[in-house]
Amino acid sequence: MSTSTLTSDTLVADRVALDRAAAAMSAKRRVEVEVLEAALAWAHAHVVGPDAESGEVAGWRSDTIRTPGTAAALFGERALPLAGEGTPLVAEFCVMELAAVLDVSHEATLALLGDVLDLAHRLPRLCALVRALRVPVHLARLAASESRDLTLSAAEHADRLLAWQPRRLNPHRVGVLVHEARLYADPDRAIADHDAAMDARKVEVHHEEGAPGTSAVFMTLDTADAVAFDHTVSTMAATMRSLGHEGEAGVRRAHAVGVLADPQKALDLLAAADFSDPERGLDPESDPAVCIADDVAHGSADPFRTSSGSEGEAVLVFHVTDRDLLDDRHGVAHSPTLGPMLAGRLRSWLLCAGQVTVKPVVDLDPAAHPPVDAHDPPARMAEMVRLRDETCVYPRCGRPSVRCDLDHTEEYVPMDEGGPPGQTRPANLAPLCRRHHRAKTFGDFSYRHLDDGSYEWTLPSGATIRSDPPGHCPRP
Repeated sequence: MSTSTLTSDTLVADRVALDRAAAAMSAKRRVEVEVLEAALAWAHAHVVGPDAESGEVAGWRSDTIRTPGTAAALFGERALPLAGEGTPLVAEFCVMELAAVLDVSHEATLALLGDVLDLAHRLPRLCALVRALRVPVHLARLAASESRDLTLSAAEHADRLLAWQPRRLNPHRVGVLVHEARLYADPDRAIADHDAAMDARKVEVHHEEGAPGTSAVFMTLDTADAVAFDHTVSTMAATMRSLGHEGEAGVRRAHAVGVLADPQKALDLLAAADFSDPERGLDPESDPAVCIADDVAHGSADPFRTSSGSEGEAVLVFHVTDRDLLDDRHGVAHSPTLGPMLAGRLRSWLLCAGQVTVKPVVDLDPAAHPPVDAHDPPARMAEMVRLRDETCVYPRCGRPSVRCDLDHTEEYVPMDEGGPPGQTRPANLAPLCRRHHRAKTFGDFSYRHLDDGSYEWTLPSGATIRSDPPGHCPRP
């Protein structure tokens, strides 16, 4: 047995490390507060002014006059309520400019501005504690977000509760204190919240959020339905295990949910759920229900299923090379919606389909898509542009191009108004989501297509920012 003692040098080194960590944390908090202060100043500089009815916005550099009945009045810049009751409205396009300068998403910028406005106008006590570095910024922003639906009086009470013992604040306690203020303000809120939650039930499938080869499913159910669903999935997973499925419980439950997509297969599997029960007298070696269930339990996934269990029509887009198709083990196919997957898995999917139709490859060479005089591009040209630029070309916007408008980077002038021929061509088209399309059309945003395929945007403040140039996925 050996022992060690701490020398004075070791103690000094430890103290230095602790002091560095404390100084870094203090500096981090000061920087985060400075970001909040700057964002608040930006929001206040773009508060809708007293001439809101005429479309003028204080601090916003736009010469557009919103004449009633014009496109600008319908689709131009609007005043946004970013925060809770009692906070000022903010000019819409200023959010886009700040997002570009901060190099963060539009949604993150909306949240930032909403949080700082709530803190400044509805939670002043908590805001003072943040400025004094006594409450971390992330907890204050959580409190602002959680309390956004409160009335002014309820928010004032929440502010008192949150500032009561600031050192005890944590994410859970923030939620508890805000909920307490909500209940004091409206005792019937619990019933209303329950009704609203029931109206908001949903099931969503997100192909872009799953790990490679998987997709994420989000469900909000009635609690009774959720309990029943959990029981059914557990029963099916247990049956799969009895039939020899070697996956862990989570894997078997996920497989069971996939089986539920085919009602007949789900019934086949549930019919054999109790084959080991002596009262049923089923022989797992010969009972047809067990044999069918065994096939279901070990079957592979099939994206071409329909609710009736028959083969349906599904359009799947993949980017593959001849080398990928010839190499089942290492070849990779890329789908804009489903992500990358091994070519062997794609082949197994295609074998499940009753009929496979291979559509022509879209040539990304602009020379293969000659210019046209019409405003709207031909279908193949539009598809080529959307394949070239997979998302909206505004920096940090991830909206898929298939859900974007195709905008003329140089404004289209109709032929009968003196416009030149051939204005609609790949080099003069770019996908813009509706939000950034409106900003470009009705705000002081402009952009140009650079030679490397990237886009340079000029913001209302005069600042410029570039998007990443498109390119092929790096090959191994």
